[in-house]
Amino acid sequence: MSAETTENICPACSKPGTGGHCTYCSEVMLPERITLKHIFHSIPDVFFDVEHGLFYSIKTFIKHPGETIRRYYKGDRQRHYKPLKFVLFLGGLYAFLFISFGIHSNSSGYYEELYNNSSAGKIYGHNIDLFSQQWDSLLRMIQFPLIALITWALFRKLKYNYGEHFVANAYFIGEVSLYQIILFPVYYLVNGSKWIDILNYLSLLWILFYYVYAFYDWLYHRKTTKGLTICILLVVCLFILIQYITFLLSPVLYDIKVRIWGS
Repeated sequence: MSAETTENICPACSKPGTGGHCTYCSEVMLPERITLKHIFHSIPDVFFDVEHGLFYSIKTFIKHPGETIRRYYKGDRQRHYKPLKFVLFLGGLYAFLFISFGIHSNSSGYYEELYNNSSAGKIYGHNIDLFSQQWDSLLRMIQFPLIALITWALFRKLKYNYGEHFVANAYFIGEVSLYQIILFPVYYLVNGSKWIDILNYLSLLWILFYYVYAFYDWLYHRKTTKGLTICILLVVCLFILIQYITFLLSPVLYDIKVRIWGS
């Protein structure tokens, strides 16, 4: 007796196929669910394998983040840059550019004002402000797993596990880093001036807008006014939480950096 074969639809090219891989594009026909083991397996070659999938992921996650991540869960993965590689590569590139060229504003920052009349001194506060500007990508990479934990806890009914929320938020945080990378020539030209503050405010608006759009597209398929309202409130609450965490983390990370590498 001949064994029966079951025909499936490829998640990447939408063509019918049988067996373990699509005969048209070689994508896995029945992919495993995403786990943290799969995610961290991609770390070793993060900076040594910049493939065409990087630009494909950038394009699709800007245009249709929700649809793209749902297709990724279903198995459309080979065309994409791996999620942890994506956030580490873009975050690392952003940090490299801003630290190497010393991008900073000439305005008095929050920590400079805070420590102005303390024993630590104004210079110490200024150095923390400078650190938080130039190492912003590091702070983002530390915080996005927490954002994934929050979205996983709030939207458990969608049946996505934590690994799947981790992947979605990795791609989203990578996308918002693009603003500073693309506009780096402008940052370089106005370095050390008040125009840096304006660029940073515009960056903040981009982050808030993109996250509302991404969550609304992913979690609510861009349907219902209620879903949009929930996403706006979620992003505002996350922004306040992340600002508070950043306020606490920046001095700690700056002190660690000074102890390891010096001022």
